[in-house]
Amino acid sequence: MYRIIAAVGLMILTVPQLSLAQNDHPAWEAYVNMNDFLQPFWKADTIYSEAVQPIKEGDKNPEAQLLFKAKKILSVRDTYLQKTYKKNKDWKYKNGKLVLTRRTTIPYFTTEELLFSGKKEGTSLQAKKDGYYVLFSESGLLQSRQLAVTYVKEKESNWKGPLPAYAEKLLPATLDKLKSGRPLKVVFYGNSIETGANSSVTLNQPPFLPTWPEMIMYNLRRYYTQSIAFKNVSKGGMAARWGLDNAPSLVSSENPDLVIIGFGMNDGTGKVAPEIFIEQIKGIIGTVRQANPSCEFIVIATMLANPEAVHSQIQQEYLKPVLGLASEGVAVADMTSIHGELLRHKAYQDMTGNNINHPNDYLARWYAQVISALLIR
Repeated sequence: MYRIIAAVGLMILTVPQLSLAQNDHPAWEAYVNMNDFLQPFWKADTIYSEAVQPIKEGDKNPEAQLLFKAKKILSVRDTYLQKTYKKNKDWKYKNGKLVLTRRTTIPYFTTEELLFSGKKEGTSLQAKKDGYYVLFSESGLLQSRQLAVTYVKEKESNWKGPLPAYAEKLLPATLDKLKSGRPLKVVFYGNSIETGANSSVTLNQPPFLPTWPEMIMYNLRRYYTQSIAFKNVSKGGMAARWGLDNAPSLVSSENPDLVIIGFGMNDGTGKVAPEIFIEQIKGIIGTVRQANPSCEFIVIATMLANPEAVHSQIQQEYLKPVLGLASEGVAVADMTSIHGELLRHKAYQDMTGNNINHPNDYLARWYAQVISALLIR
């Protein structure tokens, strides 16, 4: 089975879709324990494979900030989870940061490689700064220099950002079906972030981590029942206007019980006014409800774009009206605030698959964990 994924509206990738059937043995099983990977970061004592991107600024040694203070670092590996780097030889840990040594074999970026003058065909897109460009790649360049750090965090080092709340009062019909084991149909509807663009499985590279919609399905089936069907009808490069126009044919026709809606990234880049954007999201909900009045929804407040790229425009302005949608039958997954808090502690390059507007495996795990927390107590 194959899936078409479009990214940034610039290219189309065809990638194999991994099955999550109970008796299958997907490729990721050789690399990760999915139960560990989906344990919420804000609850975990051990942080598995936190992504960091070492960056060299001036004459300083390349370094990368961890989200939490580490009591003990268990491993530092490449993003493919195949090569392990040695303490003191390749890296040292100082004041919450991984600092590379002078003789390290770990790859890294310099600040000049991330933001530069002079366009580089195929690996750059326009920056906000006049005459400058930001590094861009859909083919795994960012991942090739990111690291996966597993560590035990200090007890006093806790997540201070927003937390998702179990949506018991907002999604009663969905949770009733999950708890009772009755069949549930979930539809994902959004842009390239929702297709899973730049996940390692879509790049066909280790550790072949599933897209975040697939990770949510894994979580729900693990906690509740295998009687959960899903379909991802998202399309790269799209905005909420497209979502509204195509809701009858793509979503209503599926007769879903729960629709997870994820627009906003491309709308924000295009500077669609917040009041127009939110009316289009309401229109999608209304259209689906007209065909299926009992359907419920999770609306995602989008992650943020690279602040140095022109793609970063008014995405943040959608947060307040999206939060205002929360009511019985509609819950909100606030990835805008969560990503914003992450960016207070970590570089954008730690969490991106293309350095513009897609998550890497690490941020995709936040998507899966946050949305799962609305549905799993």
